Amino acid sequence: MDSEYWLSKLRQSIGANDAYIGYFAILALISLILTIVFSGIISRKIQSDSDPHFKTVMFYLLNIFYAVFLTVTSLFPLLGMLGTVRALLELDLSGDLDLIKQNFFNALTSTAWGIIFASIFKFLNALIQTFAETQEQKVRKLLFRKA
Repeated sequence: MDSEYWLSKLRQSIGANDAYIGYFAILALISLILTIVFSGIISRKIQSDSDPHFKTVMFYLLNIFYAVFLTVTSLFPLLGMLGTVRALLELDLSGDLDLIKQNFFNALTSTAWGIIFASIFKFLNALIQTFAETQEQKVRKLLFRKA
């Protein structure tokens, strides 16, 4: 098999057998974008005399979306293994050889997508982690220093 055929089959699998991994990737991407947006808002508004309630809301939204992003990112390897187990449970070794090969391919593509998305989002986390945590600490100091 050449690499174009393999990549084509891998792309098809995300739409057919591994769609749930794609949905989690969309959720992770949305959470990442919202984390960046709220970090940016906090970065611009933190020193202003804006409403303390606004700062509190931004603080909690940043924490929520960043926690969702981290949680979903950590689930990708498990989702890959879930797809692998699901495909192997559907395996019928007494049946058609083409169906057996397809089930093995489905199992391997689930694992591959789990690894691919985990790697991509772990890398993206490395890029934004310091920025997001710095903004969270700034808000925490401003909001809770009077307590």
